[in-house]
Amino acid sequence: MAHFRKFWIRFRIYTRFSKIRFIDRLSYRAHFFLVLTEYLLIIIVNYFLWKAILADGRTIRGYTLEDMVTYVAIAGVFRFIINELSGGISREMSGQYHSGELIMNLLKPVSYQLYIYFRAFGGILFQLLFRGATVLTIWALWVGLTPPDSPVPFIMSLIFGVLIYAGIAFLVGLTTFHIENNAGVLFATTASIELLSGTLIPLVMFPSWMVSILDYLPFKMIFYIPMQIYLGRLGVEETVSALTVQVIWASTLSIAGFFLFKTSVRKLTIQGG
Repeated sequence: MAHFRKFWIRFRIYTRFSKIRFIDRLSYRAHFFLVLTEYLLIIIVNYFLWKAILADGRTIRGYTLEDMVTYVAIAGVFRFIINELSGGISREMSGQYHSGELIMNLLKPVSYQLYIYFRAFGGILFQLLFRGATVLTIWALWVGLTPPDSPVPFIMSLIFGVLIYAGIAFLVGLTTFHIENNAGVLFATTASIELLSGTLIPLVMFPSWMVSILDYLPFKMIFYIPMQIYLGRLGVEETVSALTVQVIWASTLSIAGFFLFKTSVRKLTIQGG
């Protein structure tokens, strides 16, 4: 009981970091509408592109127009999450390093990794509640959305996918401790993950040799696998297997981030501040 109480107290401390980021996001109203408009336009362009490609009942690798309409909409919302994780973890770690704020955060009696994670999770909650819900509501009323085939496994898979991306983003953020300016690494990583996670197009449309390589990497677990569960393309055993692999990747990346952070801090030189 005492251990649970201690855990609960620490958990509440970390959720306050999420709350702070959530409130911070509410402050930028103009930015909210600009980004929302930008992503809506991207989704609309993708919709008309696939509508032209899959007209007259055509399919590509088993994907119908109805499938792609839903795929494009969910992918558009997931880009909000990708943007938040990239900015809220990798870019924030870089900003704290250059401003000198990092040293103050290292002095706090909390895990820096969990501190960064929970701040990003607060931003994700904002993205889903306001931008994501708005996009999906407009899309459902205008074009229509296919409901998830298995809602609970899909949500679980999506959460694990977010944790995998968070682990990668933290590792990318650590590069700034070694090369100081990691803007190029951050841009390349974000662009690569958007492509290799299936956020732009389903991975089944890639060349078979590339798909075979991606089977051994974590990228498809970020978005492509959750969408396969959403569309009902995985059986029960395949879903359980996929969820297990996602947990392994999320754990591995977070543990790697933990140890690499410990190593990086020992060689840290703070700038600014």
